Amino acid sequence: MRRLAILLAVLALGACASSTSSGLSFKEEMREGVTAATRGYWQEALFRFERARAIAPDDARMLNNLAVALEALGRYDDALAAYKKAVSLNPKDTIVKRNYSRFAEFYTSYAKGVKAKEKKDAGP
Repeated sequence: MRRLAILLAVLALGACASSTSSGLSFKEEMREGVTAATRGYWQEALFRFERARAIAPDDARMLNNLAVALEALGRYDDALAAYKKAVSLNPKDTIVKRNYSRFAEFYTSYAKGVKAKEKKDAGP
């Protein structure tokens, strides 16, 4: 729920006016993505954020939203890459940094669990 609030706050911030082949602008794609995310339609949200990325690939807030959608869909490696790029593009953005920090904490424990399971499954 907190991520959703952050995601909505992201939408309220600036966006460019370029448009995709569908005619939707960056801002409209972001708005549609946030709407889908608030309804729990994470695949649709991902689709919209990917379209927004086609317009503005170096927008840190869009990459943050993309990472949140990827995380919600269980695509953790992709989410990590998107978060890292977002932070590198705008290291002073507190929302991006906070989301990345929370995800990194989760991802560290998740990765440890996966490695432990793989080691256990591999046997002696």
